[in-house]
Amino acid sequence: MRWLILLLPPVLILGVMFGEVYIPPQYILHPTGVYGEILLDIRLPTVVASALIGAILAISGAVMQLLFRNPLMDPYVSGTASGGAFGAVLSYFLLAFNLPFYWVAYFSPLVAFVFSMVSTLLTLAVGRRTGVYGMVIGGVVVSYIFSSLVTIMLTELTLRFPQVPPLNFWLLGEIEVVGWRYDLVLALFLSLIFLVGIRTSRMIDLSSVSDDMTLSKGVDPQRFRIMWVILISLAVAFIVSIAGIIGFVGIIVPHIVRTFASGSATRLVPYSGLLGMIIMISSQIVSNGVLGFKIPLTAITSLMASPIIVMVLVKGIAYSGS
Repeated sequence: MRWLILLLPPVLILGVMFGEVYIPPQYILHPTGVYGEILLDIRLPTVVASALIGAILAISGAVMQLLFRNPLMDPYVSGTASGGAFGAVLSYFLLAFNLPFYWVAYFSPLVAFVFSMVSTLLTLAVGRRTGVYGMVIGGVVVSYIFSSLVTIMLTELTLRFPQVPPLNFWLLGEIEVVGWRYDLVLALFLSLIFLVGIRTSRMIDLSSVSDDMTLSKGVDPQRFRIMWVILISLAVAFIVSIAGIIGFVGIIVPHIVRTFASGSATRLVPYSGLLGMIIMISSQIVSNGVLGFKIPLTAITSLMASPIIVMVLVKGIAYSGS
């Protein structure tokens, strides 16, 4: 899958060219005038953010699928993203209406992280009792609960404060104008997740087979999973606070990678990161109006994920019935 490295540059160039304002190729090489300002201050940092977000979500999905032995796990299905969105919107809500604890609005990413953790742990608690597919159903239920609460709060918020990002942003994802300082934080999260993923790839593979094998190497599998849940929740909470909920990237990418490469974490982590960048930038191009109208990101990624989810479910049913 080394061809992914060759595919990334042209996708990046297309991502920089297409958007609400089309930037001709000559201005990409020589950014001057209005096009130069749009390119350097808006388009380029936003495309870089799309790439970083795609890589983080893809690697997170790949790791979660292995750690929890569930082919349909990702930060969206696990409820992690919905919990983060609830935490971020709750911060706005408390501040807007001067409610108790309104000061938490100044720590919005931290509040989003706390609720990302809560929602993920709720899903895992359900899955522990009901099995692999019960975990998926539990995650969907948790996501619906937090998404409904977000909808209720935003309905009241947007009536009084139109400047608050709308419902589509929070529940369906939108990467609009993301500055370089946010790119720096995203790059730090990606570096951390990537390095930890590569460094602990052997333990991830052992956890995907048996807890006993992980224990035989002197690693507590539950603590190891909790460590990853905390790391992924931190990254996803930050993503949700700047781009809303972007779903299914963590499901799409690892399954595509497995068709071309082995399912071991050593190969799955780096290749998922690369393909996640490509898919997220491509989705961003479509989202930004290349078809003549804007489309929320999760609407695009869910269309890509649907056949993969059906395939996984059919295989699982066929396997259990054989």
